[in-house]
Amino acid sequence: MTNTLLEIAESISAETSGTSPEAYRRRLAARPGLMEAALGMARLMTHAREGSKRAMFELNEALTTSDLAQFASGAVIEREMLQNYDALPTQWPKFLTPTTLANFKPKYMSQLELGSQVFKDVPERTGYPMAQGPELEEYPIRGKKTGLLWGFSFEAQVNDDLEQLMLVPNQMPQMAIDTEDDRGLRLLINLETGALNTAFFNVGNGNIGTLELNATNLEAVLTSLRTKRDPKTGTIIPAGRLQLVVGYALEAQAERLLNVDRVQVSDGNGGFTFEPNPLRGKVDLVVNEKQLGESWIVMPKPGTARRSPFWFGRVRGFERPDFRYKADQGRAIGGGDIVVNQGSFDDDTIWYRGRHIMGVAHGDPTLTYGSDNSGA
Repeated sequence: MTNTLLEIAESISAETSGTSPEAYRRRLAARPGLMEAALGMARLMTHAREGSKRAMFELNEALTTSDLAQFASGAVIEREMLQNYDALPTQWPKFLTPTTLANFKPKYMSQLELGSQVFKDVPERTGYPMAQGPELEEYPIRGKKTGLLWGFSFEAQVNDDLEQLMLVPNQMPQMAIDTEDDRGLRLLINLETGALNTAFFNVGNGNIGTLELNATNLEAVLTSLRTKRDPKTGTIIPAGRLQLVVGYALEAQAERLLNVDRVQVSDGNGGFTFEPNPLRGKVDLVVNEKQLGESWIVMPKPGTARRSPFWFGRVRGFERPDFRYKADQGRAIGGGDIVVNQGSFDDDTIWYRGRHIMGVAHGDPTLTYGSDNSGA
């Protein structure tokens, strides 16, 4: 649930004594009228969005005549943008395991595998036996800086200034979310065609095929993944909670396979009988809302298996996107500041910038299978 502009404005007062950085608290405390201005600007912005022409006029006048109104409206919009970012739906958490990165240097997701070994008996006055292994596999992931500039021309401001301004709180957060999904989902598939990413799903990794999505094939894949053996100990590798990943094209077919209570089977005499559906409750159905085509994937649900196939990293201290505008409007010839919404010194454009830092990486392919659904 998201807060209204008025609720966002009321929350600003807590920042003069809360956990925000000390310098920022001092900046807010030095503006005693900020709380009142923020509430007033929030009311005007709300009414303007509802279509009030008077509110649009008063909002425009406030932004062009009052430094405090500009600062207050900026404080409200910034918080609304971060709130919108937190509330927007995203796809990657369905498939990628999150991790925290210390900086821009590669972080190696070291998978130290001792296998499924058990303790040995230790007779009296004898030493403990040594465990076999370990085997160390490393999957590097590093944070990368992403971002975009978004400029409103002087002409656009004159024609439709405030309506353009109202777009910013929704457009920039959506861009950040779309970037996360674009980077994360491309680990699995080609977003333009829906084809499997063959850098991960390939013959070398032993996790690609052409099986059609049906009950027999899905049972075979589930059994294969759940009975994968550790090459050192020969024991089964825990697969965690498995999930079937499809796009909208196979959603109905997958629901029929997994959700029906009873299935029809041959009785061996030319007739048939009904039995409980062996797939019901055994695997989760997850729809990738950005997946085209009929490819399907079986993989562990993030956080349920030791061997994670896909990783998503955020750099510590920069977990959320950063939104700002460029204040390069210059100064008036007669002295004094020029308000930001008068545009830049060079070309009169108001420039907004969004920055988001993240990283994605492939992990262990052992407990995954992908099919293009072209076979039998």
